[in-house]
Amino acid sequence: MQKHQKTPSKKNRNIEIGQLSAQNSDFPPLSQQEISDNGTKNGKPISGLPSDKPPQPGAETTNFDQSGSGPFLAAAEAVVTPVSKQTASRQTCLRVAAAIVALVPLTLLIIAGNLNPEEQGLGTHQQLGLPPCSLRLLAGIRCPACGMTTSWSYFAKGNWLASANTNAGGFLLALLCIAMIATAAQVFRRGHLPSPRIQTWLTIGGAGVLAVTLVDWIIRLQS
Repeated sequence: MQKHQKTPSKKNRNIEIGQLSAQNSDFPPLSQQEISDNGTKNGKPISGLPSDKPPQPGAETTNFDQSGSGPFLAAAEAVVTPVSKQTASRQTCLRVAAAIVALVPLTLLIIAGNLNPEEQGLGTHQQLGLPPCSLRLLAGIRCPACGMTTSWSYFAKGNWLASANTNAGGFLLALLCIAMIATAAQVFRRGHLPSPRIQTWLTIGGAGVLAVTLVDWIIRLQS
């Protein structure tokens, strides 16, 4: 009778695989009994394997949040720093422009308020040493800007009715300058442009001032 050949058990197969691995490796093989479930060999921890034991107090740990010098944090700082500098530079330029926009009309209104408005409604600018209107000297007619300084002088002194009667376009332009000064002050304080809605209204206001100035000039030519 032929004897049945015994099938190698799972334990024997593991031993054979370990022996074959030992022949192809520079390190001595480790049996299943030598390595426990918690990653230790004969009670000693094996380097490179995770341990279930909590870290001891004072032990060094690799934590990017604690050290603050992780590669991801360094890369983020390298990107954020130039952007922050660019934003600060842009806000500085915007504030300088806003200051100029606010100071120019404010200075003109202060100067106009220190002048004595002429009773004839024009020629007030000659008190500053400026020459008379060239169109009046050459053609004998007033230009659209004639009476503008007089209108602003009345406006700065609080006589808004006389300002509108002298030059309607000048009166509306003074009102628009007040709105521009207030808007520029907000831009200077916040460091960013006004909303698109405010920009649209200022643009419409400028177009309206130009239209009213031309209409008022045509009416005065015919009168």
